[in-house]
Amino acid sequence: MTDKALKNRRLRLLIKLVAALVILVTAVSFTRYVYKSLRPKNRTTMFSSLSFPTLVIDAGHGGSDGGAVSPNGVIEAGINLSISRRLQLIAQFYGFETVMTRAGDDIAYPADAKTLRARKQYDQKTRLKLINSTPNAVFISIHQNIYPKPAPFGAQVLYSPTDGSRELGVTIQELLKSTLNTDTRTNRRGAVKVQKSIYLMNNLECKAILVECGFLSNPQDESVLQEADYQTKLAAIVFSGFCRNLSGKYPVAPAEKPAETQENNPGTEAYHLIGDVW
Repeated sequence: MTDKALKNRRLRLLIKLVAALVILVTAVSFTRYVYKSLRPKNRTTMFSSLSFPTLVIDAGHGGSDGGAVSPNGVIEAGINLSISRRLQLIAQFYGFETVMTRAGDDIAYPADAKTLRARKQYDQKTRLKLINSTPNAVFISIHQNIYPKPAPFGAQVLYSPTDGSRELGVTIQELLKSTLNTDTRTNRRGAVKVQKSIYLMNNLECKAILVECGFLSNPQDESVLQEADYQTKLAAIVFSGFCRNLSGKYPVAPAEKPAETQENNPGTEAYHLIGDVW
């Protein structure tokens, strides 16, 4: 290897190390900023009487099920996993126990699961068993949305029918709107109850939400959802909302219609959950 090639290799390595450091600093700084802005002055009072839950983080889709695909060919499953990993790192940084429903791109299917439908069913049932067997769990599932038209943008939270899920969903939705998707003239969506057709979310026993982080059908969303910095901010906001909900200090928004009844209302578009509906 020539001296020039060696220098170039060292430079590329340095750039990667600096980029990794920037992502880490952004995650810590942004999380601390949001978290401090929300917590009471006395942290001991906030958490002293609480039994800390285990945060179960679900990177939606994976394996044979890539989820939604943008017009430019961006696949949902990879973005879900990237955001979920960041959420796990932030939660662990603050001392929470975490469980991931999948840790990589591949899923080990049984030999008799030969069709895509059979593999999806096996995957969903396996995740459900893991979640319901985790003591004191709070479940957060990460997804991306898609719509036939490019106009809809921004994140939206869906919550399960279980106790406490609506409050958690509303808290995180309000944070996403106030800190990330701030254009309320065109993004008026609130947290909504998940459709009855979503198998996993309707069979859980714990507090649970699903975060549609953005629309892959919207060019701007599609672009930023692939950026490490934006993914870190999403993870930090979701975690901050989780902490605020845990403290018992959270906003209470008016109840909204279930997601499947809102498809024709402006700003409340339909949801795309490939692999979760059979």
